Order: sequence, then C-alpha cells, then structure tokens
Amino acid sequence: MVPPPHGGRLGGEAGTREFGWSMPRGWWTRRPHYFWYIVREFTSLPLALWLLWLLVEIRRAQDGPTGYHPHSSLGFVIFSVIVLLFALYHSVTFLSLAGAILHFNVADRPIPSQLIVLSQFGAWAAASAVVGFVLIYFGRT
Repeated sequence: MVPPPHGGRLGGEAGTREFGWSMPRGWWTRRPHYFWYIVREFTSLPLALWLLWLLVEIRRAQDGPTGYHPHSSLGFVIFSVIVLLFALYHSVTFLSLAGAILHFNVADRPIPSQLIVLSQFGAWAAASAVVGFVLIYFGRT
C-alpha cells in the first residue's frame, strides 16, 4: 500500500476535507416507488406496537376470568383495523416478491415465477383458513 502524500495526512497540507453532501430530508417523496418502499418499511412499527399490546393482554389474562377485561374500546378497534391493513400491505408486498426470490426446478425445467407467487398466496389463504377455523371452533367452547 502506498502511503498518503504530505507527511501521512490525507487531504494535503491544509488538512482533511469533509464531504458535505447529505441525503435530502424528503428524498423518499420524490418518486412513488420510494414512497411506497418507506411505507412498507414503516408498517413494521405499528405491528410491533400491537404485538406488544397483545403480550400485555396475554399477561393480564393470567389473572383468570374474573380479573381480565379485554379491550373493546373504539380506539383499540380502530387501531387494530389500521394495524391489520398495514400487516396485509406488508404481507402482500412480501409475497409478491416470492417469484423473484425463490427459484425451483422440476425435471430440470424452471417453475414460472407467477406460479410460485400464486402458490405463496394460496398457502397464505390456506393457513388463514385453518387459523380462522381453529379460533372460531375453540371460541365457541
């Protein structure tokens, strides 16, 4: 490796220089693709808050049926619906990328990416149906 000129200091005799450019604050609002990327990354925050709330509710439920009163306020219901929409957006955008991420060959022929994406959405629908059935079945008993 060649040592830097001027006595070992980068930037010459005048000292080091700093690169003064920084990312503009509204860079993600300039193009719709950037905006929806940031929205997708943001969706994890409300989902994490809702899951923390769920952990608190699970802890409260350990007090037994007499000491537990689930949240059914309008604010909690609205927050849950908004978080559901964020979770759906996050899931749909993630599963839509499955064709670009997953590559399978059957009999040395590649499976089309659209078929992979469809299979992922089908698996999601099947899992949702099973979970919904279990919740409804055990909720009645």
